[in-house]
Order: sequence, then C-alpha cells, then structure tokens
Amino acid sequence: MKGSSGKNISLTINGKRFYVPDGITVLEAARLKGIYIPTLCYLENMKSYGGCRLCLVQIKNTRGYPTACTTPAVHEMEITTKSSELQELRKEILELILSEHPYTCLTCKDKNECTEFMHSTRKVSTITGCNFCTSNGDCELQELVDYLEFSDVRYPVSYRGLAPERNNPFYDLDYNLCIHCGRCVRICNEERNSEVLAFVQRGNTTIVGTAFDESQKDAGCEYCGACIDVCPTGSISEKMGKWVGLPDKSTETTCMFCSVGCTVNVNSRGNRVINVGPKPGGRINPPQICVRGKFVPGDISYHPDRILYPMIKKTNKWIEVSWKEAIRYTADNLALYRCDQFGMIGSAHDYLEDNYILQKFTRKVMRSNNVDLLSSYPDKEILEKIHKYYNTFPPFDIDFIRKADTIFIIGSNGSVSHPLVENRIRKAYRNGTEVIFANPYDNRTSSFANQTLIFNMGEELILLLTLLTGLLEKKTGEKAKDLKRQLKELSFNKACRRLGISGSQVNSVIKSLSNSKKLLIIAGDGILRSPNCFDNFNALYNLQLLQKNPDNCRIVFLLSEGNYYGATFAGLHPDLLPGFNNVKDEKSLKKWSSHLKTKLSNIPGLSGNEMINHIRKDGITSLFVVGDLPDNSNLSNLKFLVQQNMFLTETSKYAHVFFPATNFLETKGHMIDLERKLKKSVPAVKPPARSKSPWETLSALAQAMHEEGFAFSKSDDIFNEIKSQTGLSFSANKKFRKSFLPVKIKFSERRKEYPVKVVLEYNYFHYRGNILSSLIHNMKEIRDEGILNVSQELAGKLKVNNGDEVKIITEFGEIVQKVIRNPELKGDLACITLNKENSYYTKHVINPCKSYLSAKIEKC
Repeated sequence: MKGSSGKNISLTINGKRFYVPDGITVLEAARLKGIYIPTLCYLENMKSYGGCRLCLVQIKNTRGYPTACTTPAVHEMEITTKSSELQELRKEILELILSEHPYTCLTCKDKNECTEFMHSTRKVSTITGCNFCTSNGDCELQELVDYLEFSDVRYPVSYRGLAPERNNPFYDLDYNLCIHCGRCVRICNEERNSEVLAFVQRGNTTIVGTAFDESQKDAGCEYCGACIDVCPTGSISEKMGKWVGLPDKSTETTCMFCSVGCTVNVNSRGNRVINVGPKPGGRINPPQICVRGKFVPGDISYHPDRILYPMIKKTNKWIEVSWKEAIRYTADNLALYRCDQFGMIGSAHDYLEDNYILQKFTRKVMRSNNVDLLSSYPDKEILEKIHKYYNTFPPFDIDFIRKADTIFIIGSNGSVSHPLVENRIRKAYRNGTEVIFANPYDNRTSSFANQTLIFNMGEELILLLTLLTGLLEKKTGEKAKDLKRQLKELSFNKACRRLGISGSQVNSVIKSLSNSKKLLIIAGDGILRSPNCFDNFNALYNLQLLQKNPDNCRIVFLLSEGNYYGATFAGLHPDLLPGFNNVKDEKSLKKWSSHLKTKLSNIPGLSGNEMINHIRKDGITSLFVVGDLPDNSNLSNLKFLVQQNMFLTETSKYAHVFFPATNFLETKGHMIDLERKLKKSVPAVKPPARSKSPWETLSALAQAMHEEGFAFSKSDDIFNEIKSQTGLSFSANKKFRKSFLPVKIKFSERRKEYPVKVVLEYNYFHYRGNILSSLIHNMKEIRDEGILNVSQELAGKLKVNNGDEVKIITEFGEIVQKVIRNPELKGDLACITLNKENSYYTKHVINPCKSYLSAKIEKC
C-alpha cells in the first residue's frame, strides 16, 4: 500500500476522523485503520477491479454505492462502511453468489454446535459439508456470513454437480465450490505472469480452466501454488494437510532451495507441517514462492523413507545403533585417516553454522583443506572472483530489476532455477523495460524478452567478446586500446557465423547495451558452469566497465543453491578460509591458525571432483558426505565413508556409517542470499528425536576425538564465533581499482565424429543432492528428467517421435535413452536434465566439467 505523494489526507469513516496516506483507495484506508469492509475478489498489491461488488460503501455527496476497492480516497471524504442499506445490498449479492455454491453448512441452525457434537456430517450432495470442507474455519464465506448475519438463500439453488478433479500433482480442484471471484486467474496472470488460468465457457457454465482444455502442465503451469493461497473457498485445495484442520502455529522462516532466500510461512499443527502458505486469514496477500518452497518441505519431512536413527553397516547390513555408539565408532575410524587422505563434501542447502563447523572439523581435527560443496563449479576460483566483484560495486538489490532500463540475461533458466527473479523480470518486461535474452535455446524467459539471441551451444564467450568489440568501437584511452588489442583477431563476421546468429541481431543488442543508463546483467549457470567460466566472468566485468556509468550497472550471478555464497563465506571451499580468505595468504593463514589453535596448511585442498578422482591408497581414503552424490563406483575404494542425510541413497551402498539429518524447517541458522543479505531462519517444527543437524554431528565427533573448540550448545554460539572472526560485513570497498580484465578468444571444440551437442541441464530440483523426482512422485509428474530432449530438426533427421529410443555415443561410451521432441531446441541440439539414473553423463565426477557433451546419436 503506497501513497503517490507522501502526504496525508483527512477522511471521516463511520463518523470518526482519520489521517491516511494520499493516493490510496477507500478500502486500503479502511483496512489501514482496522475497519472491516467485506471483499471476495480483492488482492493486496494488485490493481482492483470491483468484481464481487461486496465492498460497496456510501460516500457523502456521491450517487449510488461505489466499490471501496476502486474508489480513490479524497481529502475530506465522508464514508460509511456499514449501514442497513449496505448490509441488505451485500446480502442480496451474497445470495446470488451462494445460489451456485453449497451453502447449507453456512446457514445451518446447528453450525455453532456442529464442531462440538458432530451430529450432522453430510449436508449436501457431495462431501462439502462443514466437516468435510478443507477450508472449514478458514473460509472467507464463513466470515462474511457472520458479518452480514446471513441466514438463508431465497433463490433457487443451481448445483453444478461437477466431479472434483484430482489429477493435478499437488492440489485438487472442486469447481462446485468456486464462486468466480477471479483471484486465481488474476494472481496467475497479473502477479505471476504465468498466463495459465482463465475463465472458460460462458454464462452459468463458466469455470476456471485452461485454454483449449489443456492439462495445466501442458498449458505451462509452474506449480507455484499461488492460486491455492488466494482461493477463498477451498475450490483449489492442497493435497498435503488438507484434512488436518486449522494450524495451531504459524512460523516465518527462510527457504533454502535457491539463493533468493524467500521468506515463507509454515503452518503447523501438533508439531507437524500442514502446509507452506499464508497464515489463516492472510489469503489476500500471500507470500510469493515457488513449487520447491511450497510443496517440497512437508513432503520430505514426513517421507516414509526418511531415516530417523543412526546406523552402522555390519556384515553388509545396516544396523540401528545409539548416537553414542555411532559417534564413538566413527571417531575411532576417522582418527586413522587424518591429513590429505580425508575429504569433506557438504551442501549449500545447509546454514552458515553447519558449513562453518564442517570446514572447522576438517581443518582443525582432520588437518586437511579438502572441503567442497556437492554442487561446486568447474573452476573453483570463480567464487572468489564473484566475491571480489561484489566488494567492488554496490550490492545488488532485487528491486534493481524493476529500476533497470535494460536487462541482459545470459545462460539462465530463471523460471526453474530462481523463479522469484524470473517473476521480477516478467514484471519489468510488462512495465516497458527492455529485456535481452541470450542462450543456446529458448526457455520460458525468452517469452518475456524484446530481443533474443539464440546462439550455438558452447559459444557464450564468443558472444560476449563480440559484444565487447562493438562497445569498444567508440572508446578511446590506453586501457580501451589494450582491450582492443586483445580482441583484434576476432572477426565480426566469423564470430556471427560461429554463433549462428545474424550480424544485425548482434548490432541491435550492442546498440541497446550502449544506450542503457541503468543496465542489469543476469548471469546463470550457462555462464558459471561453462569450461570458460573464468573468461566469461572477465568479459561480463569488462562489459560493465564499458557502460556510460559502470556504478549504475549491476551484475547478478544466479548461484545454484540457497546458501552457496554463504557456505563459501563460511569456509567450505578448498582454497578459501572463512570470510573468503585464501589459504595462500600468509596473514589470513596465521590469523586462522591462531584462532583454531592448530597449524593450518597453505596448500589448497581438492575440489569435490578431484576428491572422487583421487580415491586410492595414496590419495583420498576417507570421506564425510552431507547429502547425496551421483552414483560413482570410485566410492567403493574408500576405506571409510560417513554419510549424513535424510534418506538412504546410492552413496549409502558404499557408506560405513549413516547419521540421520534434520532439514531447514527443523533447525535454526543463517544464510546469505543473492543480495548478500544475512537472513535468519527459525525452526518451524521440532526435528524427529534422533535426527541432528550437521553442526551437532561434527561437534560431537570432534569432542569424541578430544578436540577443543567444539563445545557448542546451540547454533547461536557458532554464529557468534563466525561473526567475531569475519565481521559478516558485505559493503563495497570503493578503494578497489576498476580496470579491464584480460580476455582470450576461444571457440568451442567441434568434432566431426560427434556432430550433436547434448546440453547437460543442471538439476535444480534436489535437496542436499537428493533428486526430488526420485523422492516425490508428484514431482516426477511435472519434471521431464532423464529424457533426451531433441530439436525438431534433429528428430526429423533421426526419424524419431516421442517415446522412441536412440543410442547416444560419446567419448564415455554408449547409452540408450528415450527421446521427446522439444520445440525450444534448434539445429543439432539435444538436452537432458540429469537425475540419479544418469551417472553415465557424470563419470568420474560429481559435477560435470562441461555444460554439454559432443555426441553422435542414432535411432535404435
């Protein structure tokens, strides 16, 4: 709710004088002062349209009964919100609404005693009586009926008699309960810009649905759940927790799935999650989240396969043991594998406190720098470069997406990886911001772009260098000349041919970038997971420096998991101590050696991929893994493997000890989001009795190994230690020099024997490495994982249709895959989203070192 002028105006509402901000509506003014005006179609922060007509008010010297949600509040206006005339009008409107809605539960004379005595549980022709309605107690119609003292419907009832739809993965639809308020349609189209839902058919057969009666998946539904959160009647109801009843507790915490770090509200009852959504009574302004944040936390918390007890493998069988026995056994074995033969692999889905203790245990207790994240990038130095960039320019704010005049997106699939960033991009596009999208293939984002550059796979560096060449044309000065010399061998026409795009397209983008006064560059995993990620970074940095005012430009790097930056800040990186201090820096090494009371090594550790490849007698012999790794036979050669996770996985086949883990809803901690803001999370529910967080497990192990500095009783103690040593300060340092970075011209490799490029799409749908589609059946329905997507042209050459099998031949060997035609792909391009069954594509690594594979594809 924002006023346009910042001034206050005077209003009289129901005989009382109030001062409210200028530029708001009558409804907003009344709500601001705690005065109830009934509505069914209204949503905060969205343009009102007065569809339900229930917010009628009387305004002195104004004819008729205007709707409060569409009427601007004017200075000295006198408003009446409740009178006998208004109540009668509202009752009449409500009668018309209820004539097509099962209403007996709303007007039943026994409704006040019904909950206590339960003597009538079936009142209408389908199970929508008050005790069988999922919205009972949180139904806006119930509140409205009480407010209007409504007792009966005089009009003939026209019951729709539609069969409820239960074929959607996460929610059920019962159009018999729909009152056509339009909230779901508007939130889908105006707020989320998904454009899936609409009113279909006409007259009294009108329902909410999709165009051409497509399934919601085929219509492009992103399953954000916003339609559920705003539905006032339960017509759209979430499957999980729908019959549990009203929550007895609502907790605001932070989602850890992506680096946006959305604030989510968790509703629970009896220490069990009911749903992630608005608080009871908060449907008009629900928090905007995504499919992972809304539907996954509850499903993984109460999954039937969740492990709740520590286990030790004896005679190749898992045996449940006490925590004391598991800790003692693990401590005794880990003591045998200290120094460089030990490695620690953690998760960016865990808090600062967890990852700090993981690296502290590894460096202090095990005397090793072999620490890394499950989802590390091919070039392990890229995080240090990103950190230095963030310390050079003012921090990115997500509102900058709205303020930018031009947005250049490269290598990003935001609707999947960072849906709330994507949401802001769509809004900016609708509001007139110029959006430029560059990627090897179309995705949902390209539908919201003014210009699209679909370049050949693997040539993202050439595209960036070509743009730099164009921007440098009119630049003078010695630094610009030096950069021109580095790019003098790059022919514009040759570059365009390699890119597969026309020179006019490239020149149009160069012109837009050159004219921008407030440019935002969004770089995704297509840039960061490229083998050229270092050079890509330098090119993007130089592109910013070539802007008219570089300080008015921002680059945001969409790191793949929630606390990726925070985990690296905490020191879970083979080259970096906490606070992004390099292990080679003598001053930093001395400081942390003193703090940890040990002599730390100045030799950088191994990355996760390097650890897997160095499993041998004279290399890595022991690992501690938090989460899951892609299946890799090298793990069988470890002498001792410890896994802490919520589920038994392929990694568990090779493990010797298993510790049950909590999840982010069950523990307290902090994360650092993509804006570099420190966010605090609080537990929404208590964890199962024998599950512990990673920091608790590692602290117990350290104490069992008689090490000091791990006697933490709560996560706050760890946070205070981190803060005392690093300051947790993230402001830009204006003393850093802003000069061009060196660039190299590199074309992607082309091999005649492997003419097809298979994109290895990073799978963002995992938690601590556990692929969600393998855990949650509903997730499998909406995700086309493990299926080879091929372009229409390639499918034509191979003469294959959806469901056919092809043989993929690469340098790794051969594999047979089912295919699906994908109109978003062009030319000889294929794409696969990796899941747990695709270890063929990640042989000898836990993260692919390339964003694609060159292959030959044949029809089986």
